[in-house]
Amino acid sequence: MQRREFLGTSLAGSAYFGASDTTRGQQGPTAVTADAEVFIEQPASGRPHKGKVLASIAPHSDDHSLLCGGTLAKLIREGYTGYLIRTSNDEKDSYDMTLGETVLANETDNQHMSQILGFKQVFDLNYRNHRMDDDSRVEMRARLIFLIRLLKIDTIFSYDPWGHYEENPDHYVTASVVESACWMAGRHLDFPEHFAAGLKPHSVAEKYYYARGPQQVNRVVNISTTIEQKLEAVRANKTMVGTMVRRLREELAAKNLKLPELEGDEPSAIRAFADMAFRESARQKGAEYGLEYAEKFHYIGPDERLNDYLAANAVPLS
Repeated sequence: MQRREFLGTSLAGSAYFGASDTTRGQQGPTAVTADAEVFIEQPASGRPHKGKVLASIAPHSDDHSLLCGGTLAKLIREGYTGYLIRTSNDEKDSYDMTLGETVLANETDNQHMSQILGFKQVFDLNYRNHRMDDDSRVEMRARLIFLIRLLKIDTIFSYDPWGHYEENPDHYVTASVVESACWMAGRHLDFPEHFAAGLKPHSVAEKYYYARGPQQVNRVVNISTTIEQKLEAVRANKTMVGTMVRRLREELAAKNLKLPELEGDEPSAIRAFADMAFRESARQKGAEYGLEYAEKFHYIGPDERLNDYLAANAVPLS
């Protein structure tokens, strides 16, 4: 993907390394900040989400683990059935492979990563990497609407369609299409031919949006119980994370520097890099809210505007 640098201002500012928004808070049910009230989502005992379905929809294999892997593992552990939808073919993210070799390597890594996080099934839409702004958004949206109805998805994880300063077209195109598909999937005149196949309108009730740049955060998830599972999933993207390691080595060597922990074999270097980059990012995010490790989101929940009125006034059908 060639979308991450790890030295200089990029190292200091990358959202993957915990670039902060303006919100701060303390551990508890909610934390009042300058921007919004932030809800702290804690691990739950048992399987309170049994019967619910979530989908992680992102263009690139590593997006799922880096940006929301701890929360995905937590919710699947708590009873959700999970599906992973990768919109690109990841053909641009390797160090010294051809396009075809890169596609196969990242597809294999994506399957491994999905198993670690506990997903039931993977759907690869396989749009060309870094070229999704040239693809039909209507077609992409139609494919996602079909999957939302087929799988009866209640909760989605994806890039924030209103995230600022996102340079990767795959990210903002996917985000835009996901946003509209979640709404349109619940409407009966959008793609009515689906209903001949036995599908029904189905609206997505909850959205967890993440961003690499500034974002209004209103939900912080405590991932202290799933941090090791998240990092194992990160390391499963060995083609992409291995590329990050090798590029960092190059940049350090150009400055006549090295990190000893990155000089071992590839598995050891990937493990060390995942700790210094992504464990530390989750630790920094957690520290802002009095948690050991955390992930941050802009959360949009079910529309509850009529709940009180319906509870007070709805009566049984005669």
